[in-house]
Amino acid sequence: MDSFGIPPDVYTLNILINSFCHLRRLGYAFSVLAKLLKLGCQPDNTTFNTLIRGLCVEGKIGEALHLFDKTIGEGFQPDVVTYGTLMNGLCKVGNTSAAIRLLRSMVQKNCRPNVIAYNTIIDSLCKDRQVTEAFNLFSEMITKGISPDIFTYNSLIHALCNLCEWKHVTTLLNEMVNSKIMPNVVVFNTVVDALCKEGMIAIAHDVVDMMIKRGVEPDVSPTLH
Repeated sequence: MDSFGIPPDVYTLNILINSFCHLRRLGYAFSVLAKLLKLGCQPDNTTFNTLIRGLCVEGKIGEALHLFDKTIGEGFQPDVVTYGTLMNGLCKVGNTSAAIRLLRSMVQKNCRPNVIAYNTIIDSLCKDRQVTEAFNLFSEMITKGISPDIFTYNSLIHALCNLCEWKHVTTLLNEMVNSKIMPNVVVFNTVVDALCKEGMIAIAHDVVDMMIKRGVEPDVSPTLH
């Protein structure tokens, strides 16, 4: 663009940064950031969110957190995407406790978490079998007026199935339907397969019948036949 006498702007350079991050060429992405600063362009949330996501994808969570802290020190105001990206990166490397601390920090800085932020941590806690902590966050999000979605319930139901907590599974399934959130194939097969593996075929049939009565069309596992 320079050769045509058209000065690049932050929008154009953000596209370049995003492209390099997708190609996993982070060095080039940061070179574009340096050029942006040299031209006197002001980086925006998209700039830093893209770079932070690129670092997290590469598993460089330490560098992502360093960039996060550095930019805040320079006046950058992180948004829900920034926090969500870092939480996801932390959870993927098994540092769920740090993700929870980031969630608390987010609230303290008046950045309202969304369902994606909560889902990320709830899913990580469920995979770590920290189901009580996951349900505590589940209750917290509802109290704050953040409605759970199909992904929230899927994580919790899968964790409960692993613990053979069938009564709680049924309660959550009913709660989903009453909230107008119809269980999808993933949720349905998770419950039915888990019941069948425990030899609880009759209960699996009851669950299927219950869902059909509520208008949910399950893709029933062949184990049930």
